[in-house]
Amino acid sequence: MTGTTEVRAARVEDLPAIREVMEASLEVDRIPGFLPSDVERALIRIEPDPDGTVIALQDDVVVGYCTPNHDDLTVLPDHRRRGHGRRLVEAAADVVRQRGDEVLQLYVPPHLPESVAFARATGFVHRSSLWQFQLPPDQVATVPRPEFPEDVVVRTWDDARDTDYDAWSAFMLDAFEGHPTPMHWTPALIRHVHDAPGFDPGGVLLVAEAAAPEHLVAFCRIEVADPEQPVGARTGDVGLIGVLPSWRRRGLGRELLRWGVTALRERGVRQVELSVEAANERATALYRAHGFVPAIEWPHWVLPVS
Repeated sequence: MTGTTEVRAARVEDLPAIREVMEASLEVDRIPGFLPSDVERALIRIEPDPDGTVIALQDDVVVGYCTPNHDDLTVLPDHRRRGHGRRLVEAAADVVRQRGDEVLQLYVPPHLPESVAFARATGFVHRSSLWQFQLPPDQVATVPRPEFPEDVVVRTWDDARDTDYDAWSAFMLDAFEGHPTPMHWTPALIRHVHDAPGFDPGGVLLVAEAAAPEHLVAFCRIEVADPEQPVGARTGDVGLIGVLPSWRRRGLGRELLRWGVTALRERGVRQVELSVEAANERATALYRAHGFVPAIEWPHWVLPVS
């Protein structure tokens, strides 16, 4: 290898080059469950926190990146086996360590033997798997509409009252307390996602205590993955279902799931997807009971950094 190499924190102006790496990898690696439309979603989540991504450069050209919060390390196909991946792991481990986490977690595609070999060679071990569950098209209409209990009230996102992003960040993190994978929803990230073109306020349902309507206790977010497709041919995602610990085991997760499927069905979605940690047995049982079936496994490998 000739020329100069460098690894540094990403900057906003690096996003077009990171996009090129994503698109080149998508074409060659054919990552299951990752579509061209997902590139834009990934970039939207990198932009408000560029320091959370490290990039590898060869002769001042971006040839790879690693975003620990998204479990993602990717190098341009024609620049692999040149040490960029190892340098990215070292730099990403520093980012994770400085942010107070104990491990660097990456998704390692099991259908790519080179990726598995790289993970093992750099000290990663398999810890868990995230699964994509799919609701077959012939099952979408069978999911009942939600019936929330009388001690809660529900409403959709309202820009006039729901823009305290510090409070939102704290609420979301509390609602995912005990989740197998650490979450990193900063106020800046939430604001950026909600300000992005295409954000659908009606795709966020908030559940509050009936006796105290300003006290949120649970939420759900849905998203249509391909809104440009005709009605009846779209794919939708129940992206997030979160419930405060003190409000769990009351059926709110079940009703939020039903709301999510119903709302996507009304948006012309033909197939509904969601992601769930395999270790979350209560959630996987709920999804299976509603007709969802596991479709794609995304193994997570971890490297201790402390």
